[in-house]
Order: sequence, then structure tokens, then C-alpha cells
Amino acid sequence: MTKSKKEHYAKLARLGCVLCAHLGYDTEGQGVELHHVRRYGNKRSLSPCLPLCTEHHRGNTGVHGYGTKRFMREYAVSFEELLQKVEDRLNASS
Repeated sequence: MTKSKKEHYAKLARLGCVLCAHLGYDTEGQGVELHHVRRYGNKRSLSPCLPLCTEHHRGNTGVHGYGTKRFMREYAVSFEELLQKVEDRLNASS
């Protein structure tokens, strides 16, 4: 992994869970896991990432617990919308 990729992942981690923020929860100091949003058959390493808390990533109510379609339906938000929120937050913190 390149130095710039590590720095980017660290910036994402500092944002906290993008879904918790979307739902109005406090994300201060929250630990996250990075979920790779695979699109168009891309490799995982080339996929954009969403910072998600453990529950929203691997938990029963998370993307891996619900599956992608149910996750988006349950939270009424798409991965594209969440990726845009991440991009907006990254730009605001620059």
C-alpha cells in the first residue's frame, strides 16, 4: 500500500461512521472500518471506501449483515449518496 493511500485511509477513519452522521448520531472519536464499494467489476483496492462503525459494517444491521440492497432500503440512502457525503466532509476538512 502506498503512503498516499495510507494517508487517505487515515483521513477517512477520522471522519467517523458516515451512516451514523447521516442518521444524526455523534461520531466524535468513533472507531471505524473501511467498506470498499465495488463498482463496475473493479478490484477492491481500486474501489472507493466508506468509513462505517463496526455495527454498520459487519453487524446485524450493517451492510454485511443486511446485504447491500436491504442496507440501502433500511436506511433510505444509497452508497453513492454516502460516498458524496464522505467527499463533502473530506473537502470541508481540507
